[in-house]
Amino acid sequence: MRRFVFVSLICASILAMTACGSTGATTPTPGSNGTAVEQGVLRVAALYDISTMDVSQTTDDYMVPMNVFDRLFESEVQSDGSTAIVSSLCESHMVSDDGLTYTFTLKDGIVFSNGNALTADDVQYTFERLLTAGGVNDDIPLEVVGAEALQNGEADTLEGFAVIDDTHFSITLNTANAGFLAELTSPAMSIVDKETVESVANFGLSCEDTVGTGPYKVTEWVVNDHFTLEYNDNYWGEVPSVKKAIVSIIPDPSTQNLMYQNGELDIIDLEALDSSIVEATYKAQYADKLVVSSRVGLTYFALNENNQYLSDVNVRKALQMAVDADTIVSSIYAGNAMVENGIIPKGVWGFNKDLTRSAYDPEGAKALLADAGYADGEISFELSMDSSASSNLQLVYQVVQQNLQSIGINAGIKSYDESSWLDLRKSGEMDSFIATWTMDYNDPANIMYTFFGSAAKTRIRSLNYSDTEVMARVAAASGITDDAKRMAEYQALEKKIVVDDAAWVPLLGSTHLFAIGDRVESFIPYWAGFSNFYVNDVTLK
Repeated sequence: MRRFVFVSLICASILAMTACGSTGATTPTPGSNGTAVEQGVLRVAALYDISTMDVSQTTDDYMVPMNVFDRLFESEVQSDGSTAIVSSLCESHMVSDDGLTYTFTLKDGIVFSNGNALTADDVQYTFERLLTAGGVNDDIPLEVVGAEALQNGEADTLEGFAVIDDTHFSITLNTANAGFLAELTSPAMSIVDKETVESVANFGLSCEDTVGTGPYKVTEWVVNDHFTLEYNDNYWGEVPSVKKAIVSIIPDPSTQNLMYQNGELDIIDLEALDSSIVEATYKAQYADKLVVSSRVGLTYFALNENNQYLSDVNVRKALQMAVDADTIVSSIYAGNAMVENGIIPKGVWGFNKDLTRSAYDPEGAKALLADAGYADGEISFELSMDSSASSNLQLVYQVVQQNLQSIGINAGIKSYDESSWLDLRKSGEMDSFIATWTMDYNDPANIMYTFFGSAAKTRIRSLNYSDTEVMARVAAASGITDDAKRMAEYQALEKKIVVDDAAWVPLLGSTHLFAIGDRVESFIPYWAGFSNFYVNDVTLK
C-alpha cells in the first residue's frame, strides 16, 4: 500500500450522487466549542475524497471497506502492543499436514446489512471476483490452485476453492504458505455479498449497494464534502461506542488543525501537518491527547535497473552512500521516524535489526562513480514524483536531489498527477521515485514478494531487478513452514538485494501521530499505522 489518504475520482456517476440518505438523530451533547454534537457521533477528516468503496479497485480507499465489510480473520492489537491474528467471520479452521489445504467453518447466523445470509458461496465469489474484476488487489487469490487459469479466462471457476455447504469450505494452494492466514487479514480480502454485487453495474459507487457484514454501513456520500458511516443494526459482533462517523473532506491540513483546536474534530491525523506545528502545538499543548502508532512500513528510493546508468551496481551503491537518511529523519520528520536499512520494516515478523548497509559517505560515493567510469558528472536521470505526495515526502525528494547533486548526479524532479505517475511506474519505464509502503498484513511476503517475487512484479514497480534466481527464492520463501528457516531465508535474500545488489535504497520508517478530542475516551489506530482505522476501535465518553 503506497499511501492512506483519500483520492478523488470525478466521474458523472459519482457527481450525480450527492446523498444516499441518513438516519435519525441521537441526544445532543455539548462539543468542545460549545456547539451541540449528537451523542455517539465521531467527527473526523480526510484530505481527499474516496474514489470507490469497492476494495478490489483500490489500494488506498480502505476507510469504507475496513468498517463496512469483514474478513475471515483480522489483525488485532493486543494489550502489550503486539499484533495477533484473530478469527472474524471464521469460526474455526484446519490445515492439512502438507500445508496446502485449509478447511474453514464460518460463524453461524451472520447476515449482511441488507439481511442476506453470509454463506461460503459469498466467500468463493469474493475470491473469484478479485481475480476477474480487473482490479488492483489480485495478489492473494493467485496462490489458490486454478487462479491463473480463471484470471486468464481459461476456467469459469476457481479450482482450488471448494464449497462444502453454507458454512464450510476449503481452499487449496499451489504451494504451502506459512503466511496465508495473515494475508487473509488484509483489507483487500473483505467479503462481499454475491447477490448484491451481481445485481449492480458499478459496485462501489452507491451507498445502497455497499453491503457488508461489518459494524457500519454507508448512509451518505456527498462528493468532495463528506461521507457518513452509521451503525449496522444487523451486525453480529459487539455494539460499538460510535454509532455514526462523519468523515469530512478537508483538503487543507491547516484547516483541519483549526477545526481540531475549535473542537470540531474528535480525531485529527497529524501526518499531513508540518512537523514544526506538531512539535510546537501538539506535543506541547496537547501532549495528553496524543495517540502514537508506528507506521509499519518504510519510505524507500526506487532505482530502475533498465536505466543506462542505474544498471551499474556501483552507481546504485554510490546512490545508497550519497543519501543522508539521518538528516532526513532529523530535519523533515523532527525525529518522529527512524532510519531503515532493509526491505522488511521494523514491526514486521522477520525484521533484521542487525542488517547494516553502507553509511552516508559522499566522498566514497564519488570514488565508486569514478571506478564505474563516471567521474565527470555525466549521469542524469529523472526523479518522478506523484503530485499528491505528502508535504514531508516532497521535502524528501528535495533532500535526495540535493544529496545526488553533491556527488555530481543530476536527478531532475518531475511532478505527475497521480494517475499518470501510476501509469508510468506500471510501464516499467520510470527512472526513479520515492514512495512509502505500509504493510497490509504482518508477514514479510507482503513486501518481499510484492516487490521482488517475479520479473513481472519488479517491472510494474519500475525496479526491473535482474537476478532471476533471487526472485525465484523470494517466491518460494513463503512455502517454508519452519519459522526459523523462513526468517533466515528472507533475511539472506534481503541482504543480497539491498547490500550486495543495491537494488533498493531504504530510507526511513515513520511514527504516526493522532490527537484525540475531549469527547474521545480511547482510540486504537490500525496495527500498521494506516490513516484509515476501525471506527469500532474508538470509545466515546
